[in-house]
Amino acid sequence: MDWFTAQIIHWSKSHGRTNLPWQQKRSPYRVWVAEIMLQQTQVATVLKHYDRFHKCFPNVFSLYRATRDEVLSAWFGLGHYRRAVNMHKAAGIVVNEYAGQFPKTVSELCSLPGIGRSTAGSMLASMWNMPAPILDANVRRVLSRYHGVNGPDSTKCTEREMWRLAESHTPDEHGRTYNQAIMDFGALWCTRSNPKCAQCPVRANCTAYQSDMVSDFPAKKSGTLSRLTSIRSCVVFDRDFACLLRQRAPSGIYATMWDTPELTENTHPKALLQQLEFPTKGVNLQVNVSRCNYRISNQKVNEAHTIAKYNVPSNELGTPANMRWIPFHLLRSAGLSVRTMQRIELAKSRLESQ
Repeated sequence: MDWFTAQIIHWSKSHGRTNLPWQQKRSPYRVWVAEIMLQQTQVATVLKHYDRFHKCFPNVFSLYRATRDEVLSAWFGLGHYRRAVNMHKAAGIVVNEYAGQFPKTVSELCSLPGIGRSTAGSMLASMWNMPAPILDANVRRVLSRYHGVNGPDSTKCTEREMWRLAESHTPDEHGRTYNQAIMDFGALWCTRSNPKCAQCPVRANCTAYQSDMVSDFPAKKSGTLSRLTSIRSCVVFDRDFACLLRQRAPSGIYATMWDTPELTENTHPKALLQQLEFPTKGVNLQVNVSRCNYRISNQKVNEAHTIAKYNVPSNELGTPANMRWIPFHLLRSAGLSVRTMQRIELAKSRLESQ
């Protein structure tokens, strides 16, 4: 164990996190669920959803037996929904190919949907205390500053070199303790802004600190141009506020998820209703009644809302191909994104207030 590793582990004894739900009654399944949730999501957010998801699916077999929509419903509010879809697929592989037992090698874990090298390393260390390096965003920041790499152009290094640095500090023993410690150190101490350098246990040998260049490491990513996207959604209700949903295409951010119908750029809402073989008379049609702007991934989204409310039940309207009607009270169990659910609730509230 080198000096850096020893200092980080010592720091964690007083400052590390030890009471996270997945650290209690530790099991491979509980650790796996947490690791997937923690991808691109802060611990504080995961804490709001972890216990609920685990209650719905207490083991890999129950997750495998669930429908995709049930999994997405339990994932509601965590975002990056492809993670939930990948978890569902991975559960099937673990059950059918590994008899419900998670594999114990990086290569086998990486063969499961949604698991990369860093997640696999974190799982192996947390599950079985194995010496497996990790390189998540927090660890990258710590190593970048300590070794003085990936800051100014002259300090750029390759991904392979970053992994070599991560491996060089990973001890042969106490893999679980060290991995958790360096993740916590990056998240709580060596933070992106306002790091606690004056109290840092490794500052004596930290290249960035000794050269007074902490803010330069790691270098900020060059901003990618945001793509402007316009969406014209159409929320269709029947007499009892059952909502019409369509299944999205198999690619994209919300791939295969259920969503409200969408109007193409030059399509009038009445033309959409005709395409759906719905009547264009006897419908309360409100076009572009509200707008909202938001960011998702590298897109700036401008969304306009149209509402179509019928006074007849859905069975009289019929159900178009690749669509379905869902009663309003069951929508939260239908595997919708938060954005879609908010859009539908806003439309219903608007109609009821008139």
